[in-house]
Amino acid sequence: MESPHQASKLMGRLLLAGMLLLLGATYITQYTSHMVQKLATRSEENIQIVLRTKPGMLISYTPATLKGHITLEDVPCKTKKTNCSSTSVLKFFTPRETRYTQFWDNFKQGLSSWRYNPLLVAQLAWSYLTAWHERRTNLSPAEFTLLALEMMKLEPSDFTIKLPPPPKKRGKFKETPAPTGVPDIPDKAPLAVQDRPLILEIFNASGKKGIAQELTQYLRAQNEKGLLRVDVFQYENYPSIEENSWLEDYSGRLADVKKLGHTLGINSEIRAGATPNVMCDTRIIIGKDFALPL
Repeated sequence: MESPHQASKLMGRLLLAGMLLLLGATYITQYTSHMVQKLATRSEENIQIVLRTKPGMLISYTPATLKGHITLEDVPCKTKKTNCSSTSVLKFFTPRETRYTQFWDNFKQGLSSWRYNPLLVAQLAWSYLTAWHERRTNLSPAEFTLLALEMMKLEPSDFTIKLPPPPKKRGKFKETPAPTGVPDIPDKAPLAVQDRPLILEIFNASGKKGIAQELTQYLRAQNEKGLLRVDVFQYENYPSIEENSWLEDYSGRLADVKKLGHTLGINSEIRAGATPNVMCDTRIIIGKDFALPL
């Protein structure tokens, strides 16, 4: 029977061997994984990950700018191989919850609340381990760990997403044409070079009368004080009542739009819009959850 000293010595050696194996695996991954190399060097090249939801979500993330762009599209993906398309090698992840709306809501909630609920980190690790065991992802443990650490730096407003157009309203109301197509929004759009305020449109989807006018007055006052560089072009009613508020951007001035969202308490993802007929840089859609800042 081994003495306690020998047992503790053996345990120490096993832990040391495990640490060495982990460091070795990390070293090998760093020089074989393009994703890890881009994250480590803060590359301006995009990292692309396919989320196999319904419909599929293609995330393009730029480490240099800490910005992510999401498009809804189904990318063919084979679970037994590392390639998710016939033309390129992509990383993929298949969540248990395949409805993209539910998955995206859970993802945003995790980004917003993990600092106050560390248990979410353990849940994330368990989700990855089960997915890796069931071959629902081709992310290596090192890639997943570094990617998770990267996501901890972000907020929902660091992502732009193109969603289906809103429903049309029955009646005489004529809305500015809804965005169509999937834009490629750079962080430094030509509009950002022009030193001018953001041109805004405000749409009231809350069902509360007068709130769009109140927000217009608030934003114009903020502009006069030099706290926000914005100019409200017009305000209208939205075709439908919405539970949540959001910002819809057409300019690519993501830093300015994110600042606007923080000022208004709208910290959700920035929805991307693209249409040649729109007369503004950004739309503010006021949902039932909106509260006018004090």
